[in-house]
Amino acid sequence: MELMSLKITSITLNTPHLQDMLGFYRIIGLQFTASKVDKGGEVHRATHDGMEFSLYSVTTKHHSLVPSLQLGFEITNIEQILKNLLAVPGVTGILDPLDLPEGKRAMVSDPDGHVVELLERT
Repeated sequence: MELMSLKITSITLNTPHLQDMLGFYRIIGLQFTASKVDKGGEVHRATHDGMEFSLYSVTTKHHSLVPSLQLGFEITNIEQILKNLLAVPGVTGILDPLDLPEGKRAMVSDPDGHVVELLERT
């Protein structure tokens, strides 16, 4: 059997809450640049460690009681970042910082309801 190499190169989130989502992910540490797309609308892209993370503006989005996506980010200063994230409209705290063997872990939902796990390694 041949070994495969797999690397995630991009993630795109469609969002009706573009400004709130930009504020949320900027707090985590992504730096976005805006561009227009041929089909109309606006996309904001950030590149981090070779991966592109994009937020695409849409007018409506289907909401579900169960999040369709969970993201995880390793960060520093979890207490301050969590405080800043919870000030963004539409953000909900799910798990307060919890001390675990690998570090402090917390969870929030972003303005579109995606679950975001934060980890500060010790």
